[in-house]
Amino acid sequence: MINIKSVEDLSDLERMSLMDLSYSRIDTYKMCPAKYFYGYIQKEPRLFGEAAVLGNIVHSVLEDNLSNEKDLDIESLFNSYEQKKSEWDPNSIINSELISVGKEILNEFYDRHSGETLHIKHKEMGFNFIVGPFNVNGFIDRVDEYDDRIEIIDYKTGKWEVSQKSIKDNLQLGIYALAAKLAYPDKQIYAELYYLRSGKRKGHLFTDEDIQSAYDNLIEQGNKIRNDISFPTTSNERVCSFCDHAKSGACATGVMRNKKAQSRKALG
Repeated sequence: MINIKSVEDLSDLERMSLMDLSYSRIDTYKMCPAKYFYGYIQKEPRLFGEAAVLGNIVHSVLEDNLSNEKDLDIESLFNSYEQKKSEWDPNSIINSELISVGKEILNEFYDRHSGETLHIKHKEMGFNFIVGPFNVNGFIDRVDEYDDRIEIIDYKTGKWEVSQKSIKDNLQLGIYALAAKLAYPDKQIYAELYYLRSGKRKGHLFTDEDIQSAYDNLIEQGNKIRNDISFPTTSNERVCSFCDHAKSGACATGVMRNKKAQSRKALG
């Protein structure tokens, strides 16, 4: 059964034993345990790539410009985009092609939602709860409220998309649904991934059984990380090609793999 606590429910000793857990941490660990080790245990600095920076820019623009009180304005969206570019990308690392992608995302978002009545309750809603030995936290891009239900929207700016049939088992949305159910216990919870490039919205109305499954999965994944003592590198060498810690030199295995890949590429 679901057993959730708040930090205030714990003794000082219990608080000291907590391990921070989030979807990002779990996703990083599943991608590569060594990447998790360098990022969250050794706390090596992150090197944000172009795609990640673009995502931050677009998210910030939408956060600042979506409102229940006023319609979307295309000029305001583009002005905000230029401002956020300067804030998030002061050294202009994003190439012109990706800059154009960002503009197209905003242009198409405007076309889809101009004149639409919004029901936004929260933007970048933070949450925090205790599950077993885990301090689970995160932020939800957008929460809309209706009479009988809460709708969670998580924006995605990348190309890759999950399948609709896997949405009900998506751990990110499951964690968000769990957080929303705690905040709004009397409402139905719908959660979706909104792929801004394609305009596809893939969502699911989370039943109590779905939320229980997300809770169980969260504990299972957290225990895998908590019990790991070796944090091996992934067998998928492609991960190393875009890993912060391979690029920075913190992960010797990643550095070696990338050098070999570059040598193979040079030889044709």
